[in-house]
Formats: sequence, structure tokens, C-alpha cells
Amino acid sequence: MKKIYAFLAAALISVCAFASKDVVPGDEAIKNAAEYNDGEVCVAIFVPADMACNDIVFVGTYNNWGKGEGKVEDAKNCKKFVAIDGFDGWYAVSVADETASPEGKPVMLDVDGNFNWSYQIGEATVIRGGVTVVAGLPGEIDLKTYGKDAPNVYTVEAWKSNPCTAIYHNYKITVISDGCGGFAVPFLVGSMTNWQFVEMQLDVDQTMANMAPTYFITFKAAEGSPYQITSGLQDGDSIPAANMPGWKDAAYLQKLVGEEWVRMPGEDGDNLLTKENPEILFDIREADLRWARCAPDDREDFIVTFLAPAGAPEEVQIIGTFDDWAGTAMTLVEEGKYTATIHAKGVDEFKFRKAGGWAVQVQTYGPYEDQGVAVEGWHDMGNLKVEDYEVINSDPKAIEVDLSGKPEEFRWTPSTEGIENIVLTEKAQKVVVDGVIYIIRDNKMYNIHGAQVR
Repeated sequence: MKKIYAFLAAALISVCAFASKDVVPGDEAIKNAAEYNDGEVCVAIFVPADMACNDIVFVGTYNNWGKGEGKVEDAKNCKKFVAIDGFDGWYAVSVADETASPEGKPVMLDVDGNFNWSYQIGEATVIRGGVTVVAGLPGEIDLKTYGKDAPNVYTVEAWKSNPCTAIYHNYKITVISDGCGGFAVPFLVGSMTNWQFVEMQLDVDQTMANMAPTYFITFKAAEGSPYQITSGLQDGDSIPAANMPGWKDAAYLQKLVGEEWVRMPGEDGDNLLTKENPEILFDIREADLRWARCAPDDREDFIVTFLAPAGAPEEVQIIGTFDDWAGTAMTLVEEGKYTATIHAKGVDEFKFRKAGGWAVQVQTYGPYEDQGVAVEGWHDMGNLKVEDYEVINSDPKAIEVDLSGKPEEFRWTPSTEGIENIVLTEKAQKVVVDGVIYIIRDNKMYNIHGAQVR
């Protein structure tokens, strides 16, 4: 009888221990729960009970970060974590990922089962596997899951915003707009729209009553959710694609603070939903509100002369914040010398690339970080600023960017032709060719951004 009691006591202790992050499931238990297949990325996470109220999905390079084949993140494109039997609080998932350096992170769905970036992982502790924690945007972390031979195991210490403690309300936002060279059509963008721009609906009755275009949008969201009101210009009954709102200050709602116009509620933050104000009104007829599009254009024309490093392509673009990264063709004046006129502010950023894509652009030589390790070699030279260059002429203004004659400092992204004597193995490894880091995996060669080059 004593043996039976001892057995029951041991079993009880074992069960209690399983309901803890301190008892970590083994690789086989994880793989069985995740239905792991050879060559997949397998992930196991521990989530405390007070942080696991909804389904948790895995999002990453395997599914275009939740977008799949589309342009908008959707829970339907994501694979869900499943509970690991016998290990309370532990979940597993396994996905096929063909990229050279797989990345991914858990995201909890909202109360309605919708994908929401606000509920992504915000803090984690790695237990084992090939996972690396990298600092992300404020309140977020990024996880690089390189290992495919064994599960990547870690604990979720915090979400960026915990959906289990979120209190949801029904909200209505109304915008009374004004002219500005056409109707300024308002859009809502924020965590409740998964940071997609959603057009607001015209309220015909209120438009007649207010004698001004009046729009509204209703939605359910958690208290404290961040958002912004943006605009696009409408001509007639259609919204030209060029005037759809985008991630630039020119599309935002501005408020007069003292003598300065700033993006609401300020340059460093977003509007936040509160339980005290379920119905929100922005009346742009008021003197202290305006669309940034209505602001005087304080940009100027700059003639940019670019003296390129050797090996420049025939067609070069200057691309930057001044044209919303669309790309402006430069004129080849003589060998290695290009020119273009841009309409920009001093704070606008720009860079140079081969026309039509990012495959060929200017690189600079120097130390940079690769997975937290300082590496000496060639890498993207980054963005330049208009104001960092001396104005040569005042009317019209002209600046010169001289990267010529400095082969030890600047070059164009090299072609993959002529890369020889690379020993390919079944095991992933790093190789350095002419100062550039590549990754070898499964007899294929990738650059550090995951694009296959051989």
C-alpha cells in the first residue's frame, strides 16, 4: 500500500511539474505535437496561462509575414501553434521554409480571431535551438530561427500588447473634411486595421446638414489602441492611385500647437483610443486642424549631380523620401556622371540604384553588424540626406555627390558571375567572396538577405 501511495505522490508531483516552463518538453514530444517533417522549421514556446487566451499563430518568412500570396496580413495564411500533450502552457508548430535564413515570431490573434501586429511577441528567453533574439521596433523583438535539425525552444515573457488583458469597445470616428484642391477623403490606419489604410464612408445626411463633406467609420477595438487619420485626394468619383494615403507626413492630419503644425497628436506618437471617448470627432473646418496636404509646399528643386563609382550601369535612378521611394531617372551626362532634378526638403533621404530594382546599388566598405558580430566587408551604404551636402548653386539649388575614384570605399553590388572555388556542402555555412558574406545551404548560395544567387 505504501508503494501505491508513493507512486501516486510521484505522479502528482510529475503532473504539477509539467504545468511549468521549468519542465521543457523534449525534441520528440515537440516534433510529434507539431507533426514535424524533415527540413522544416520547428518551434516550441511556453506561454503563461494569463497570456494565452486566444489562438497563437506563427508568422515569418515562410508565409510572407502573414500575407501569403496577397498584400494584407491574414490569420488564414498563418499556421497555428498546437498544445503539447502533458506539458501545460507549451505549444509547438512546424513550417516548411525554403529561405536561407528563416525568421519568424508568434502572434496572438485578437478576440475575434483576427491577425493583429499589436499582439506580437515583445520579450522572449531562448532555451535551446538556433533561434536568435534581435531588437525590433519599440515593444517588439524579431526572432531569427536558423535551426532546422532540432526545434527552436523559447519562452514568451511578454507580448507587445497582451490581448488577454485588453478591454474592447465599439468606436465611431467622424471626420468633417474640407476642400484643399478637391475633397480630402479620410482613411483610418492603426492597430485596429492591422496598419492597413481603410477608407472612411461618406455620411450623406450629415454632409447636407454640415454643408461640408462628412465621413465616418465604426469598428471594435481595445482601449489604448493607436491610430492615425490620413487622407487621399479625390477627383470626381475615383481616388487616383497616386493620391492614396501612404506612409509619409504629407498624408496625415495636423494640429496647430503654438505656431507650429505637427502631426496629431504630435511628432513622436499616435492617437490612442480611450473608454471615455467611444465617439470621436475631427472637424477640419476648425482653425487648429488641417490636412498636411493643404500645407504650403516648402520643398525646393535640387539639381543632384552624381559622380558614380566605377562599373555604374547605364540607367541609374535616384530614389528616396522625396518621391516616396518610387525612383527618378537620372541623365547620363558623361561616363560615370549622372544628373537629375528632384523636388525635396533638406531632410529628405535618398540613395542610388540601377533603374528598375534593388539588385544593383552602391555599397560601402567598413564594419557592420551581422547577427550581433562586427564584420568587416562590403554592405549597403544606407541613405543619404540632402542637407548633408553643400549647396553649390543657389538658383537653382544644386548639390554634388562624389563617390568616384574611391574603389576601396565604394562600389556597385557585384555580379554573381565569376564566383569560383566555392565548396558546397550539405551543411549550411558562411563563405566570404571578395569581402561579401554568403550563406551556403543545401548546395545553394544565398546573400545575407536570403536571396539565392547561385
